[in-house]
Amino acid sequence: MDKHWPSEFDTTELLHPRSPFGEAKARLRPDTLEILARDIIAHAARLAASTGQTPRYEAPREQLVRFCDLLLADDATGALELVQAERADGLSLRDVYSGYISASARRFGRMWDRDEISFVDVTVATGYLYGLLRALQPAGPMTNGASPQKSALFATVPGETHGLGVTMAADIFRREGWKIDLHVGLGHNELISEIAEIMPHLIGLSISGTGRLDALVRMCTSIRLTAPQALIAVAGVGAETGIAELADVDFVFDSADEAERQLARLMQMRDG
Repeated sequence: MDKHWPSEFDTTELLHPRSPFGEAKARLRPDTLEILARDIIAHAARLAASTGQTPRYEAPREQLVRFCDLLLADDATGALELVQAERADGLSLRDVYSGYISASARRFGRMWDRDEISFVDVTVATGYLYGLLRALQPAGPMTNGASPQKSALFATVPGETHGLGVTMAADIFRREGWKIDLHVGLGHNELISEIAEIMPHLIGLSISGTGRLDALVRMCTSIRLTAPQALIAVAGVGAETGIAELADVDFVFDSADEAERQLARLMQMRDG
């Protein structure tokens, strides 16, 4: 087993995934939910190439179909039992990653494009894929190894036009010794590319109203898949409206000073 891979499933992530399709179904636009589903499927489908595994493991077709059917039927327990039985026979978590998660994402994508499954089916299955991805992310280093200094990326949520608050927060953290990257006005894909390049300890997002909740949820979902070990903090007007549960974030803050104090303590606990 690769040392950067977890030793076992965190089953709570699969059985009770902090999915963007939970509370979000009632609060986000249908087109946003579709974008989220396609983002997660596309990310999961690319996983096999990113594991560095040669040759790539392929699950037996009947097992893969059964796994997909269980997720579509909202039976996460059954899907977990299937994979755990394979694990008992010697299947590695790396093989689960490529043989089941990535393969099922590709299968769901094809079935959706062919109208063989409904959007409701897709959101159920994709929610569990998200939980699996969260449970099985390799436990690699939090940064790219360039510096042990605490690093943070601050950004406005895509589409947000008010950047003063996030700029002030970045200045506060910089004065406290954090290595800061600040981005105002970037689009979704541009910002995710920056995060993937930098791999910061902390990502702070600014939102000025509930009108950008759709963009925030999509951004946080992509961050969880791209930089799973980063802490996500959100601040701004509208940040008190259940964002922690809706967008799967770690912290919601009223002020940058409060955020710096709490996050500095948390970073010390992690380092210890």
